[in-house]
Amino acid sequence: MQDATVIGASGVRLAVRTFPGPTATAPTVVLHHGLASSQHIWDLMLPSLARRFRVITFDARGHGRSAKPSSGFGFDVTVADAMAVLRATRARRPVLVGHSWGAMLALELAVRHPRACSGVVLVDGGVTRMRDGFASWPQARAELSPPHLAGMPIDAFRAMIPMFFGDAVEVTPEIEDIVLAVMRVGPDGTIRPHLRRANHLRILHAIWEQDPASLHTQLRTPALAILARGADADWDARRRDAIATLRASGSPTRTAWMDGIHDLPLQHPGELAKRIGAFARTAVR
Repeated sequence: MQDATVIGASGVRLAVRTFPGPTATAPTVVLHHGLASSQHIWDLMLPSLARRFRVITFDARGHGRSAKPSSGFGFDVTVADAMAVLRATRARRPVLVGHSWGAMLALELAVRHPRACSGVVLVDGGVTRMRDGFASWPQARAELSPPHLAGMPIDAFRAMIPMFFGDAVEVTPEIEDIVLAVMRVGPDGTIRPHLRRANHLRILHAIWEQDPASLHTQLRTPALAILARGADADWDARRRDAIATLRASGSPTRTAWMDGIHDLPLQHPGELAKRIGAFARTAVR
């Protein structure tokens, strides 16, 4: 693995990891995490993916070890950041994989820069429209605002981690490390999210404004949406409605379901890596 810093839009510094893959000519897969997450969400999948592909992960602006500006969280800038990572790492037409908000960004990038990637995989995101689930932006903001965790002792936060997953994920030390990667631990032993609350809300507003169905009809790149099923009946219904809308519009996006929770990279890393690998082998020419 190689760690590097890439300069993104407006000079922001982005923390990037590159896993070289089995050969110098191995195709590339670029992984983009979700909102308030980090590039470590993919860690359980890396051994499987790196056996066949060169793999690149990075912390988006405001997240993880990347810089924390107070602006530039709309898709215009975050797509420009991702393009800077592709150029700096010489990722020639990679398969771009995004989880949740990262799926929305991957969809935007594929539409805006169709020659930049050979395919996109949308992991439980990039299909439904936030505006369909809320009456207004103030309601969405109120219901989706992050909890106030700054100042909590790290031991108290660590004790909460099993509640995030219920029975879906066994909380191993590796899972703990992945979850704790979204936090900065102060010298007094208290935590503070890497993603500032104001920046979290800026990204939420960008999501509110996005219309995925319109973007899907503009796709000229192979796309696969892998959607979680079974954790929430209402969300399952919204996803089915969104898929029906995509099919009626003539979108080329393929869809597949996986039984599980939203955090599929943690719950089913092996199966998800297998599906991404199978798609990548058909998309990369």
